[in-house]
Amino acid sequence: MNTTTFNGVRITLFGHASVCFEYANQFIYVDPFVLSSAPRPAALILHTHKHHDHCVLPSSITTSSTTVIGRGCKHPAQSAEIGSPIKFGTLSILPVHAYNTNKPFHPKGEGAGYILTFNPCIGGPAASPVRVYVAGDTDRIPEMANYRCDIAILPVGGTYTMTMEEAAEAVAVIMPKIVIPYHCNYLSDLKVDLSLFKAMVAEKAKGVDVRILTP
Repeated sequence: MNTTTFNGVRITLFGHASVCFEYANQFIYVDPFVLSSAPRPAALILHTHKHHDHCVLPSSITTSSTTVIGRGCKHPAQSAEIGSPIKFGTLSILPVHAYNTNKPFHPKGEGAGYILTFNPCIGGPAASPVRVYVAGDTDRIPEMANYRCDIAILPVGGTYTMTMEEAAEAVAVIMPKIVIPYHCNYLSDLKVDLSLFKAMVAEKAKGVDVRILTP
């Protein structure tokens, strides 16, 4: 199963770091490097950084009304400034830091994660705001202590981002209701056993629901 739902927000993981949110009949994509065979048109595309496996603009989901927002994006896009909220209809978007602390791939300031707040609206099923943190390509960073969310979508593949152990430590700091691991098991050098991640979270952050989505 590659899809889960929380309080009316439907989350689909297509593979690697490509995520889609469906809410109030709109589709919001983050880093759409991988897509389904019949993707739905995007109301909004968010890019976390400029790398080729993240910053893509597929014609299969892009229309004349699609809004594109990104940090360091190589496509025409509204710039995501760290700490500066962006409004998209009833959706609130907060770009936050995403960077490496012990490797050179993602310098601080070049990329972003996003905290998305899906606010109740006409035609939207959520009775209260739903906050989702999409971490992007990042290590466990000090700023995470200030991130509050219902759902955290965290990279766990290592090499370019956090390892599973580091991600479990990040869960213990953030303490979301739900954590979804991603950025793993698509590229050949990012293979992990997600059952181990689930066990680590159970030990370090008791009560957090680990939802493993399998594209």
